[in-house]
Amino acid sequence: MWQLLALLLLGIAGGTLAPGRFEGLVRPATLYIFLPPLLFEAAWNLDGRAIARFWRPIAVMAGPGVVLSAAVVAGALMLLRVPLASAALAGAILSATDPIAVVAVFRRLRVPKTLVTLVECEALFNDGAAVLLYQAVLAAVLVGAQPGVLANVALATVVRAGAGVGIGLAIAWVVAWLSRNRASVLLQTLATALGAYGAYFAADRLGFSGIAATIACALALRSLERRWITLTIAREVARTWDLAAIAANAAVFFLVGAALQIGSSVREPVFALVCVAAVVVARYLVAALLAPMRLRPSWYAVVRVAGMRGALSLALALALPATIPFRQAIVDATFAVALVTIALGAVFAGPTVRRAAMRRPHRRMTSARLSS
Repeated sequence: MWQLLALLLLGIAGGTLAPGRFEGLVRPATLYIFLPPLLFEAAWNLDGRAIARFWRPIAVMAGPGVVLSAAVVAGALMLLRVPLASAALAGAILSATDPIAVVAVFRRLRVPKTLVTLVECEALFNDGAAVLLYQAVLAAVLVGAQPGVLANVALATVVRAGAGVGIGLAIAWVVAWLSRNRASVLLQTLATALGAYGAYFAADRLGFSGIAATIACALALRSLERRWITLTIAREVARTWDLAAIAANAAVFFLVGAALQIGSSVREPVFALVCVAAVVVARYLVAALLAPMRLRPSWYAVVRVAGMRGALSLALALALPATIPFRQAIVDATFAVALVTIALGAVFAGPTVRRAAMRRPHRRMTSARLSS
């Protein structure tokens, strides 16, 4: 975790020496270079049985949790007399979590697989839901908020997600069929890379959800390849993707740091502070939504510290049209939220995850059945 913070600080130093030169790289690099392999690698390593067992909290965090986070941020900004359209866009942008650092800590400790699955699934499905929410809100803002328009936007959002999943499944089948029985780690790795980027770009080019396509492709391709390649090759492919994810994570943290503009982040200090406070409050409320699930008590703390914001939120903020009121304030506040939440994660993620890894529930507790 501290290594990632060091990369962030190194990026800040680089951005200070070359101010303004990295900001334009955040959006294209995040969305079209680093996001597909990060999504693919995380989905590739998911435990299907753990997902089936914990689908309820995963669904809560990726669905109502995203909407709740966006609503809390939007409501807080409206108290500052920010227009509803701008407040809603800021809420959608800041609802996208980036728990890369917590996942990195997981991989150095013996953490229960179900907890890893819970947080990693949020990282995947939350990002997809947040991007769809952002696109829906932006479309409603640009074309008008009449009831008929909103209904069409909502329907288009659902279609975009479903079509993305369909494209991902189709590409996974084609890639798996073309590479079946190929006893080569290099060929299998290239095939999975083709699936990761091919699904993302195909869906995005057609106007559908590239995130949904990549996740669906990874899950389907992993299932198909388990039937058609040897276990040894599968392990080598997984190891290659792990290394790729480490490199991508390092590049993302450096790029975020280089793009951060400390001075501009405080041009609207009240706006930025309200966003930071709202994100923190929203994260506690999201963790509270999981209370009926009766997870281990220490797991709720992990969920709270996993709510960092990073490159995806910055990419969405920078993609806002120049005509959006308070656009620059939203961009500056997103930088501030990313910096604060990543710094807080660096301080608290390690100890919190270690406590969750060390504690064991009492055998008589219901949570023992849920979190074994």
